[in-house]
Amino acid sequence: MSFCHIIVGATNTGKSHFVKNLLRKAKSKTAYFIYDVNNEYKEFFPYPFIGFTEFIKKATRIERSIMVFEEATIFFNNRSTNEYLYEILVRKKHTGNCVFLLFHSMRSVPRYIYETSNYITIFKTNDSPDMSARELKDERLKDIMLKVRNNTDPKFNHINKDGTLGSHFCETLKIY
Repeated sequence: MSFCHIIVGATNTGKSHFVKNLLRKAKSKTAYFIYDVNNEYKEFFPYPFIGFTEFIKKATRIERSIMVFEEATIFFNNRSTNEYLYEILVRKKHTGNCVFLLFHSMRSVPRYIYETSNYITIFKTNDSPDMSARELKDERLKDIMLKVRNNTDPKFNHINKDGTLGSHFCETLKIY
């Protein structure tokens, strides 16, 4: 099985926790290739940190692995296409890779990434549902973003370190 799964949410909404739970459920012999600028995935990928350019070039040669790009917002943008990531996403079926990309906002998700992905999981963001749906040319995003934003179920809520109310509620959409 191969796929690309975009995870979007503001800080402290549970994106990394969500991905780590998925990794824990993966088969024990699964290989991980994780770009972890915050050192949050040591239990899965205890290797020395390398620069992004070296990492992404190596990632194009990886097969049958789970790849995680933590803080994808920093490295992928709407102004240009990252040729290495594009190759990884287009070839994922042939390489057998599963790719997780974590973004802080819908505005940060480049359309080429959205169009080559299979799933998107949306946590609370500060994005406009109308603008996100328009920019990514997918009207379904509007309703899902509103559902996440308007969630009041207390079992998903928590208090952030700064004293504000946070939420780990999310919705997943199959893109195609």
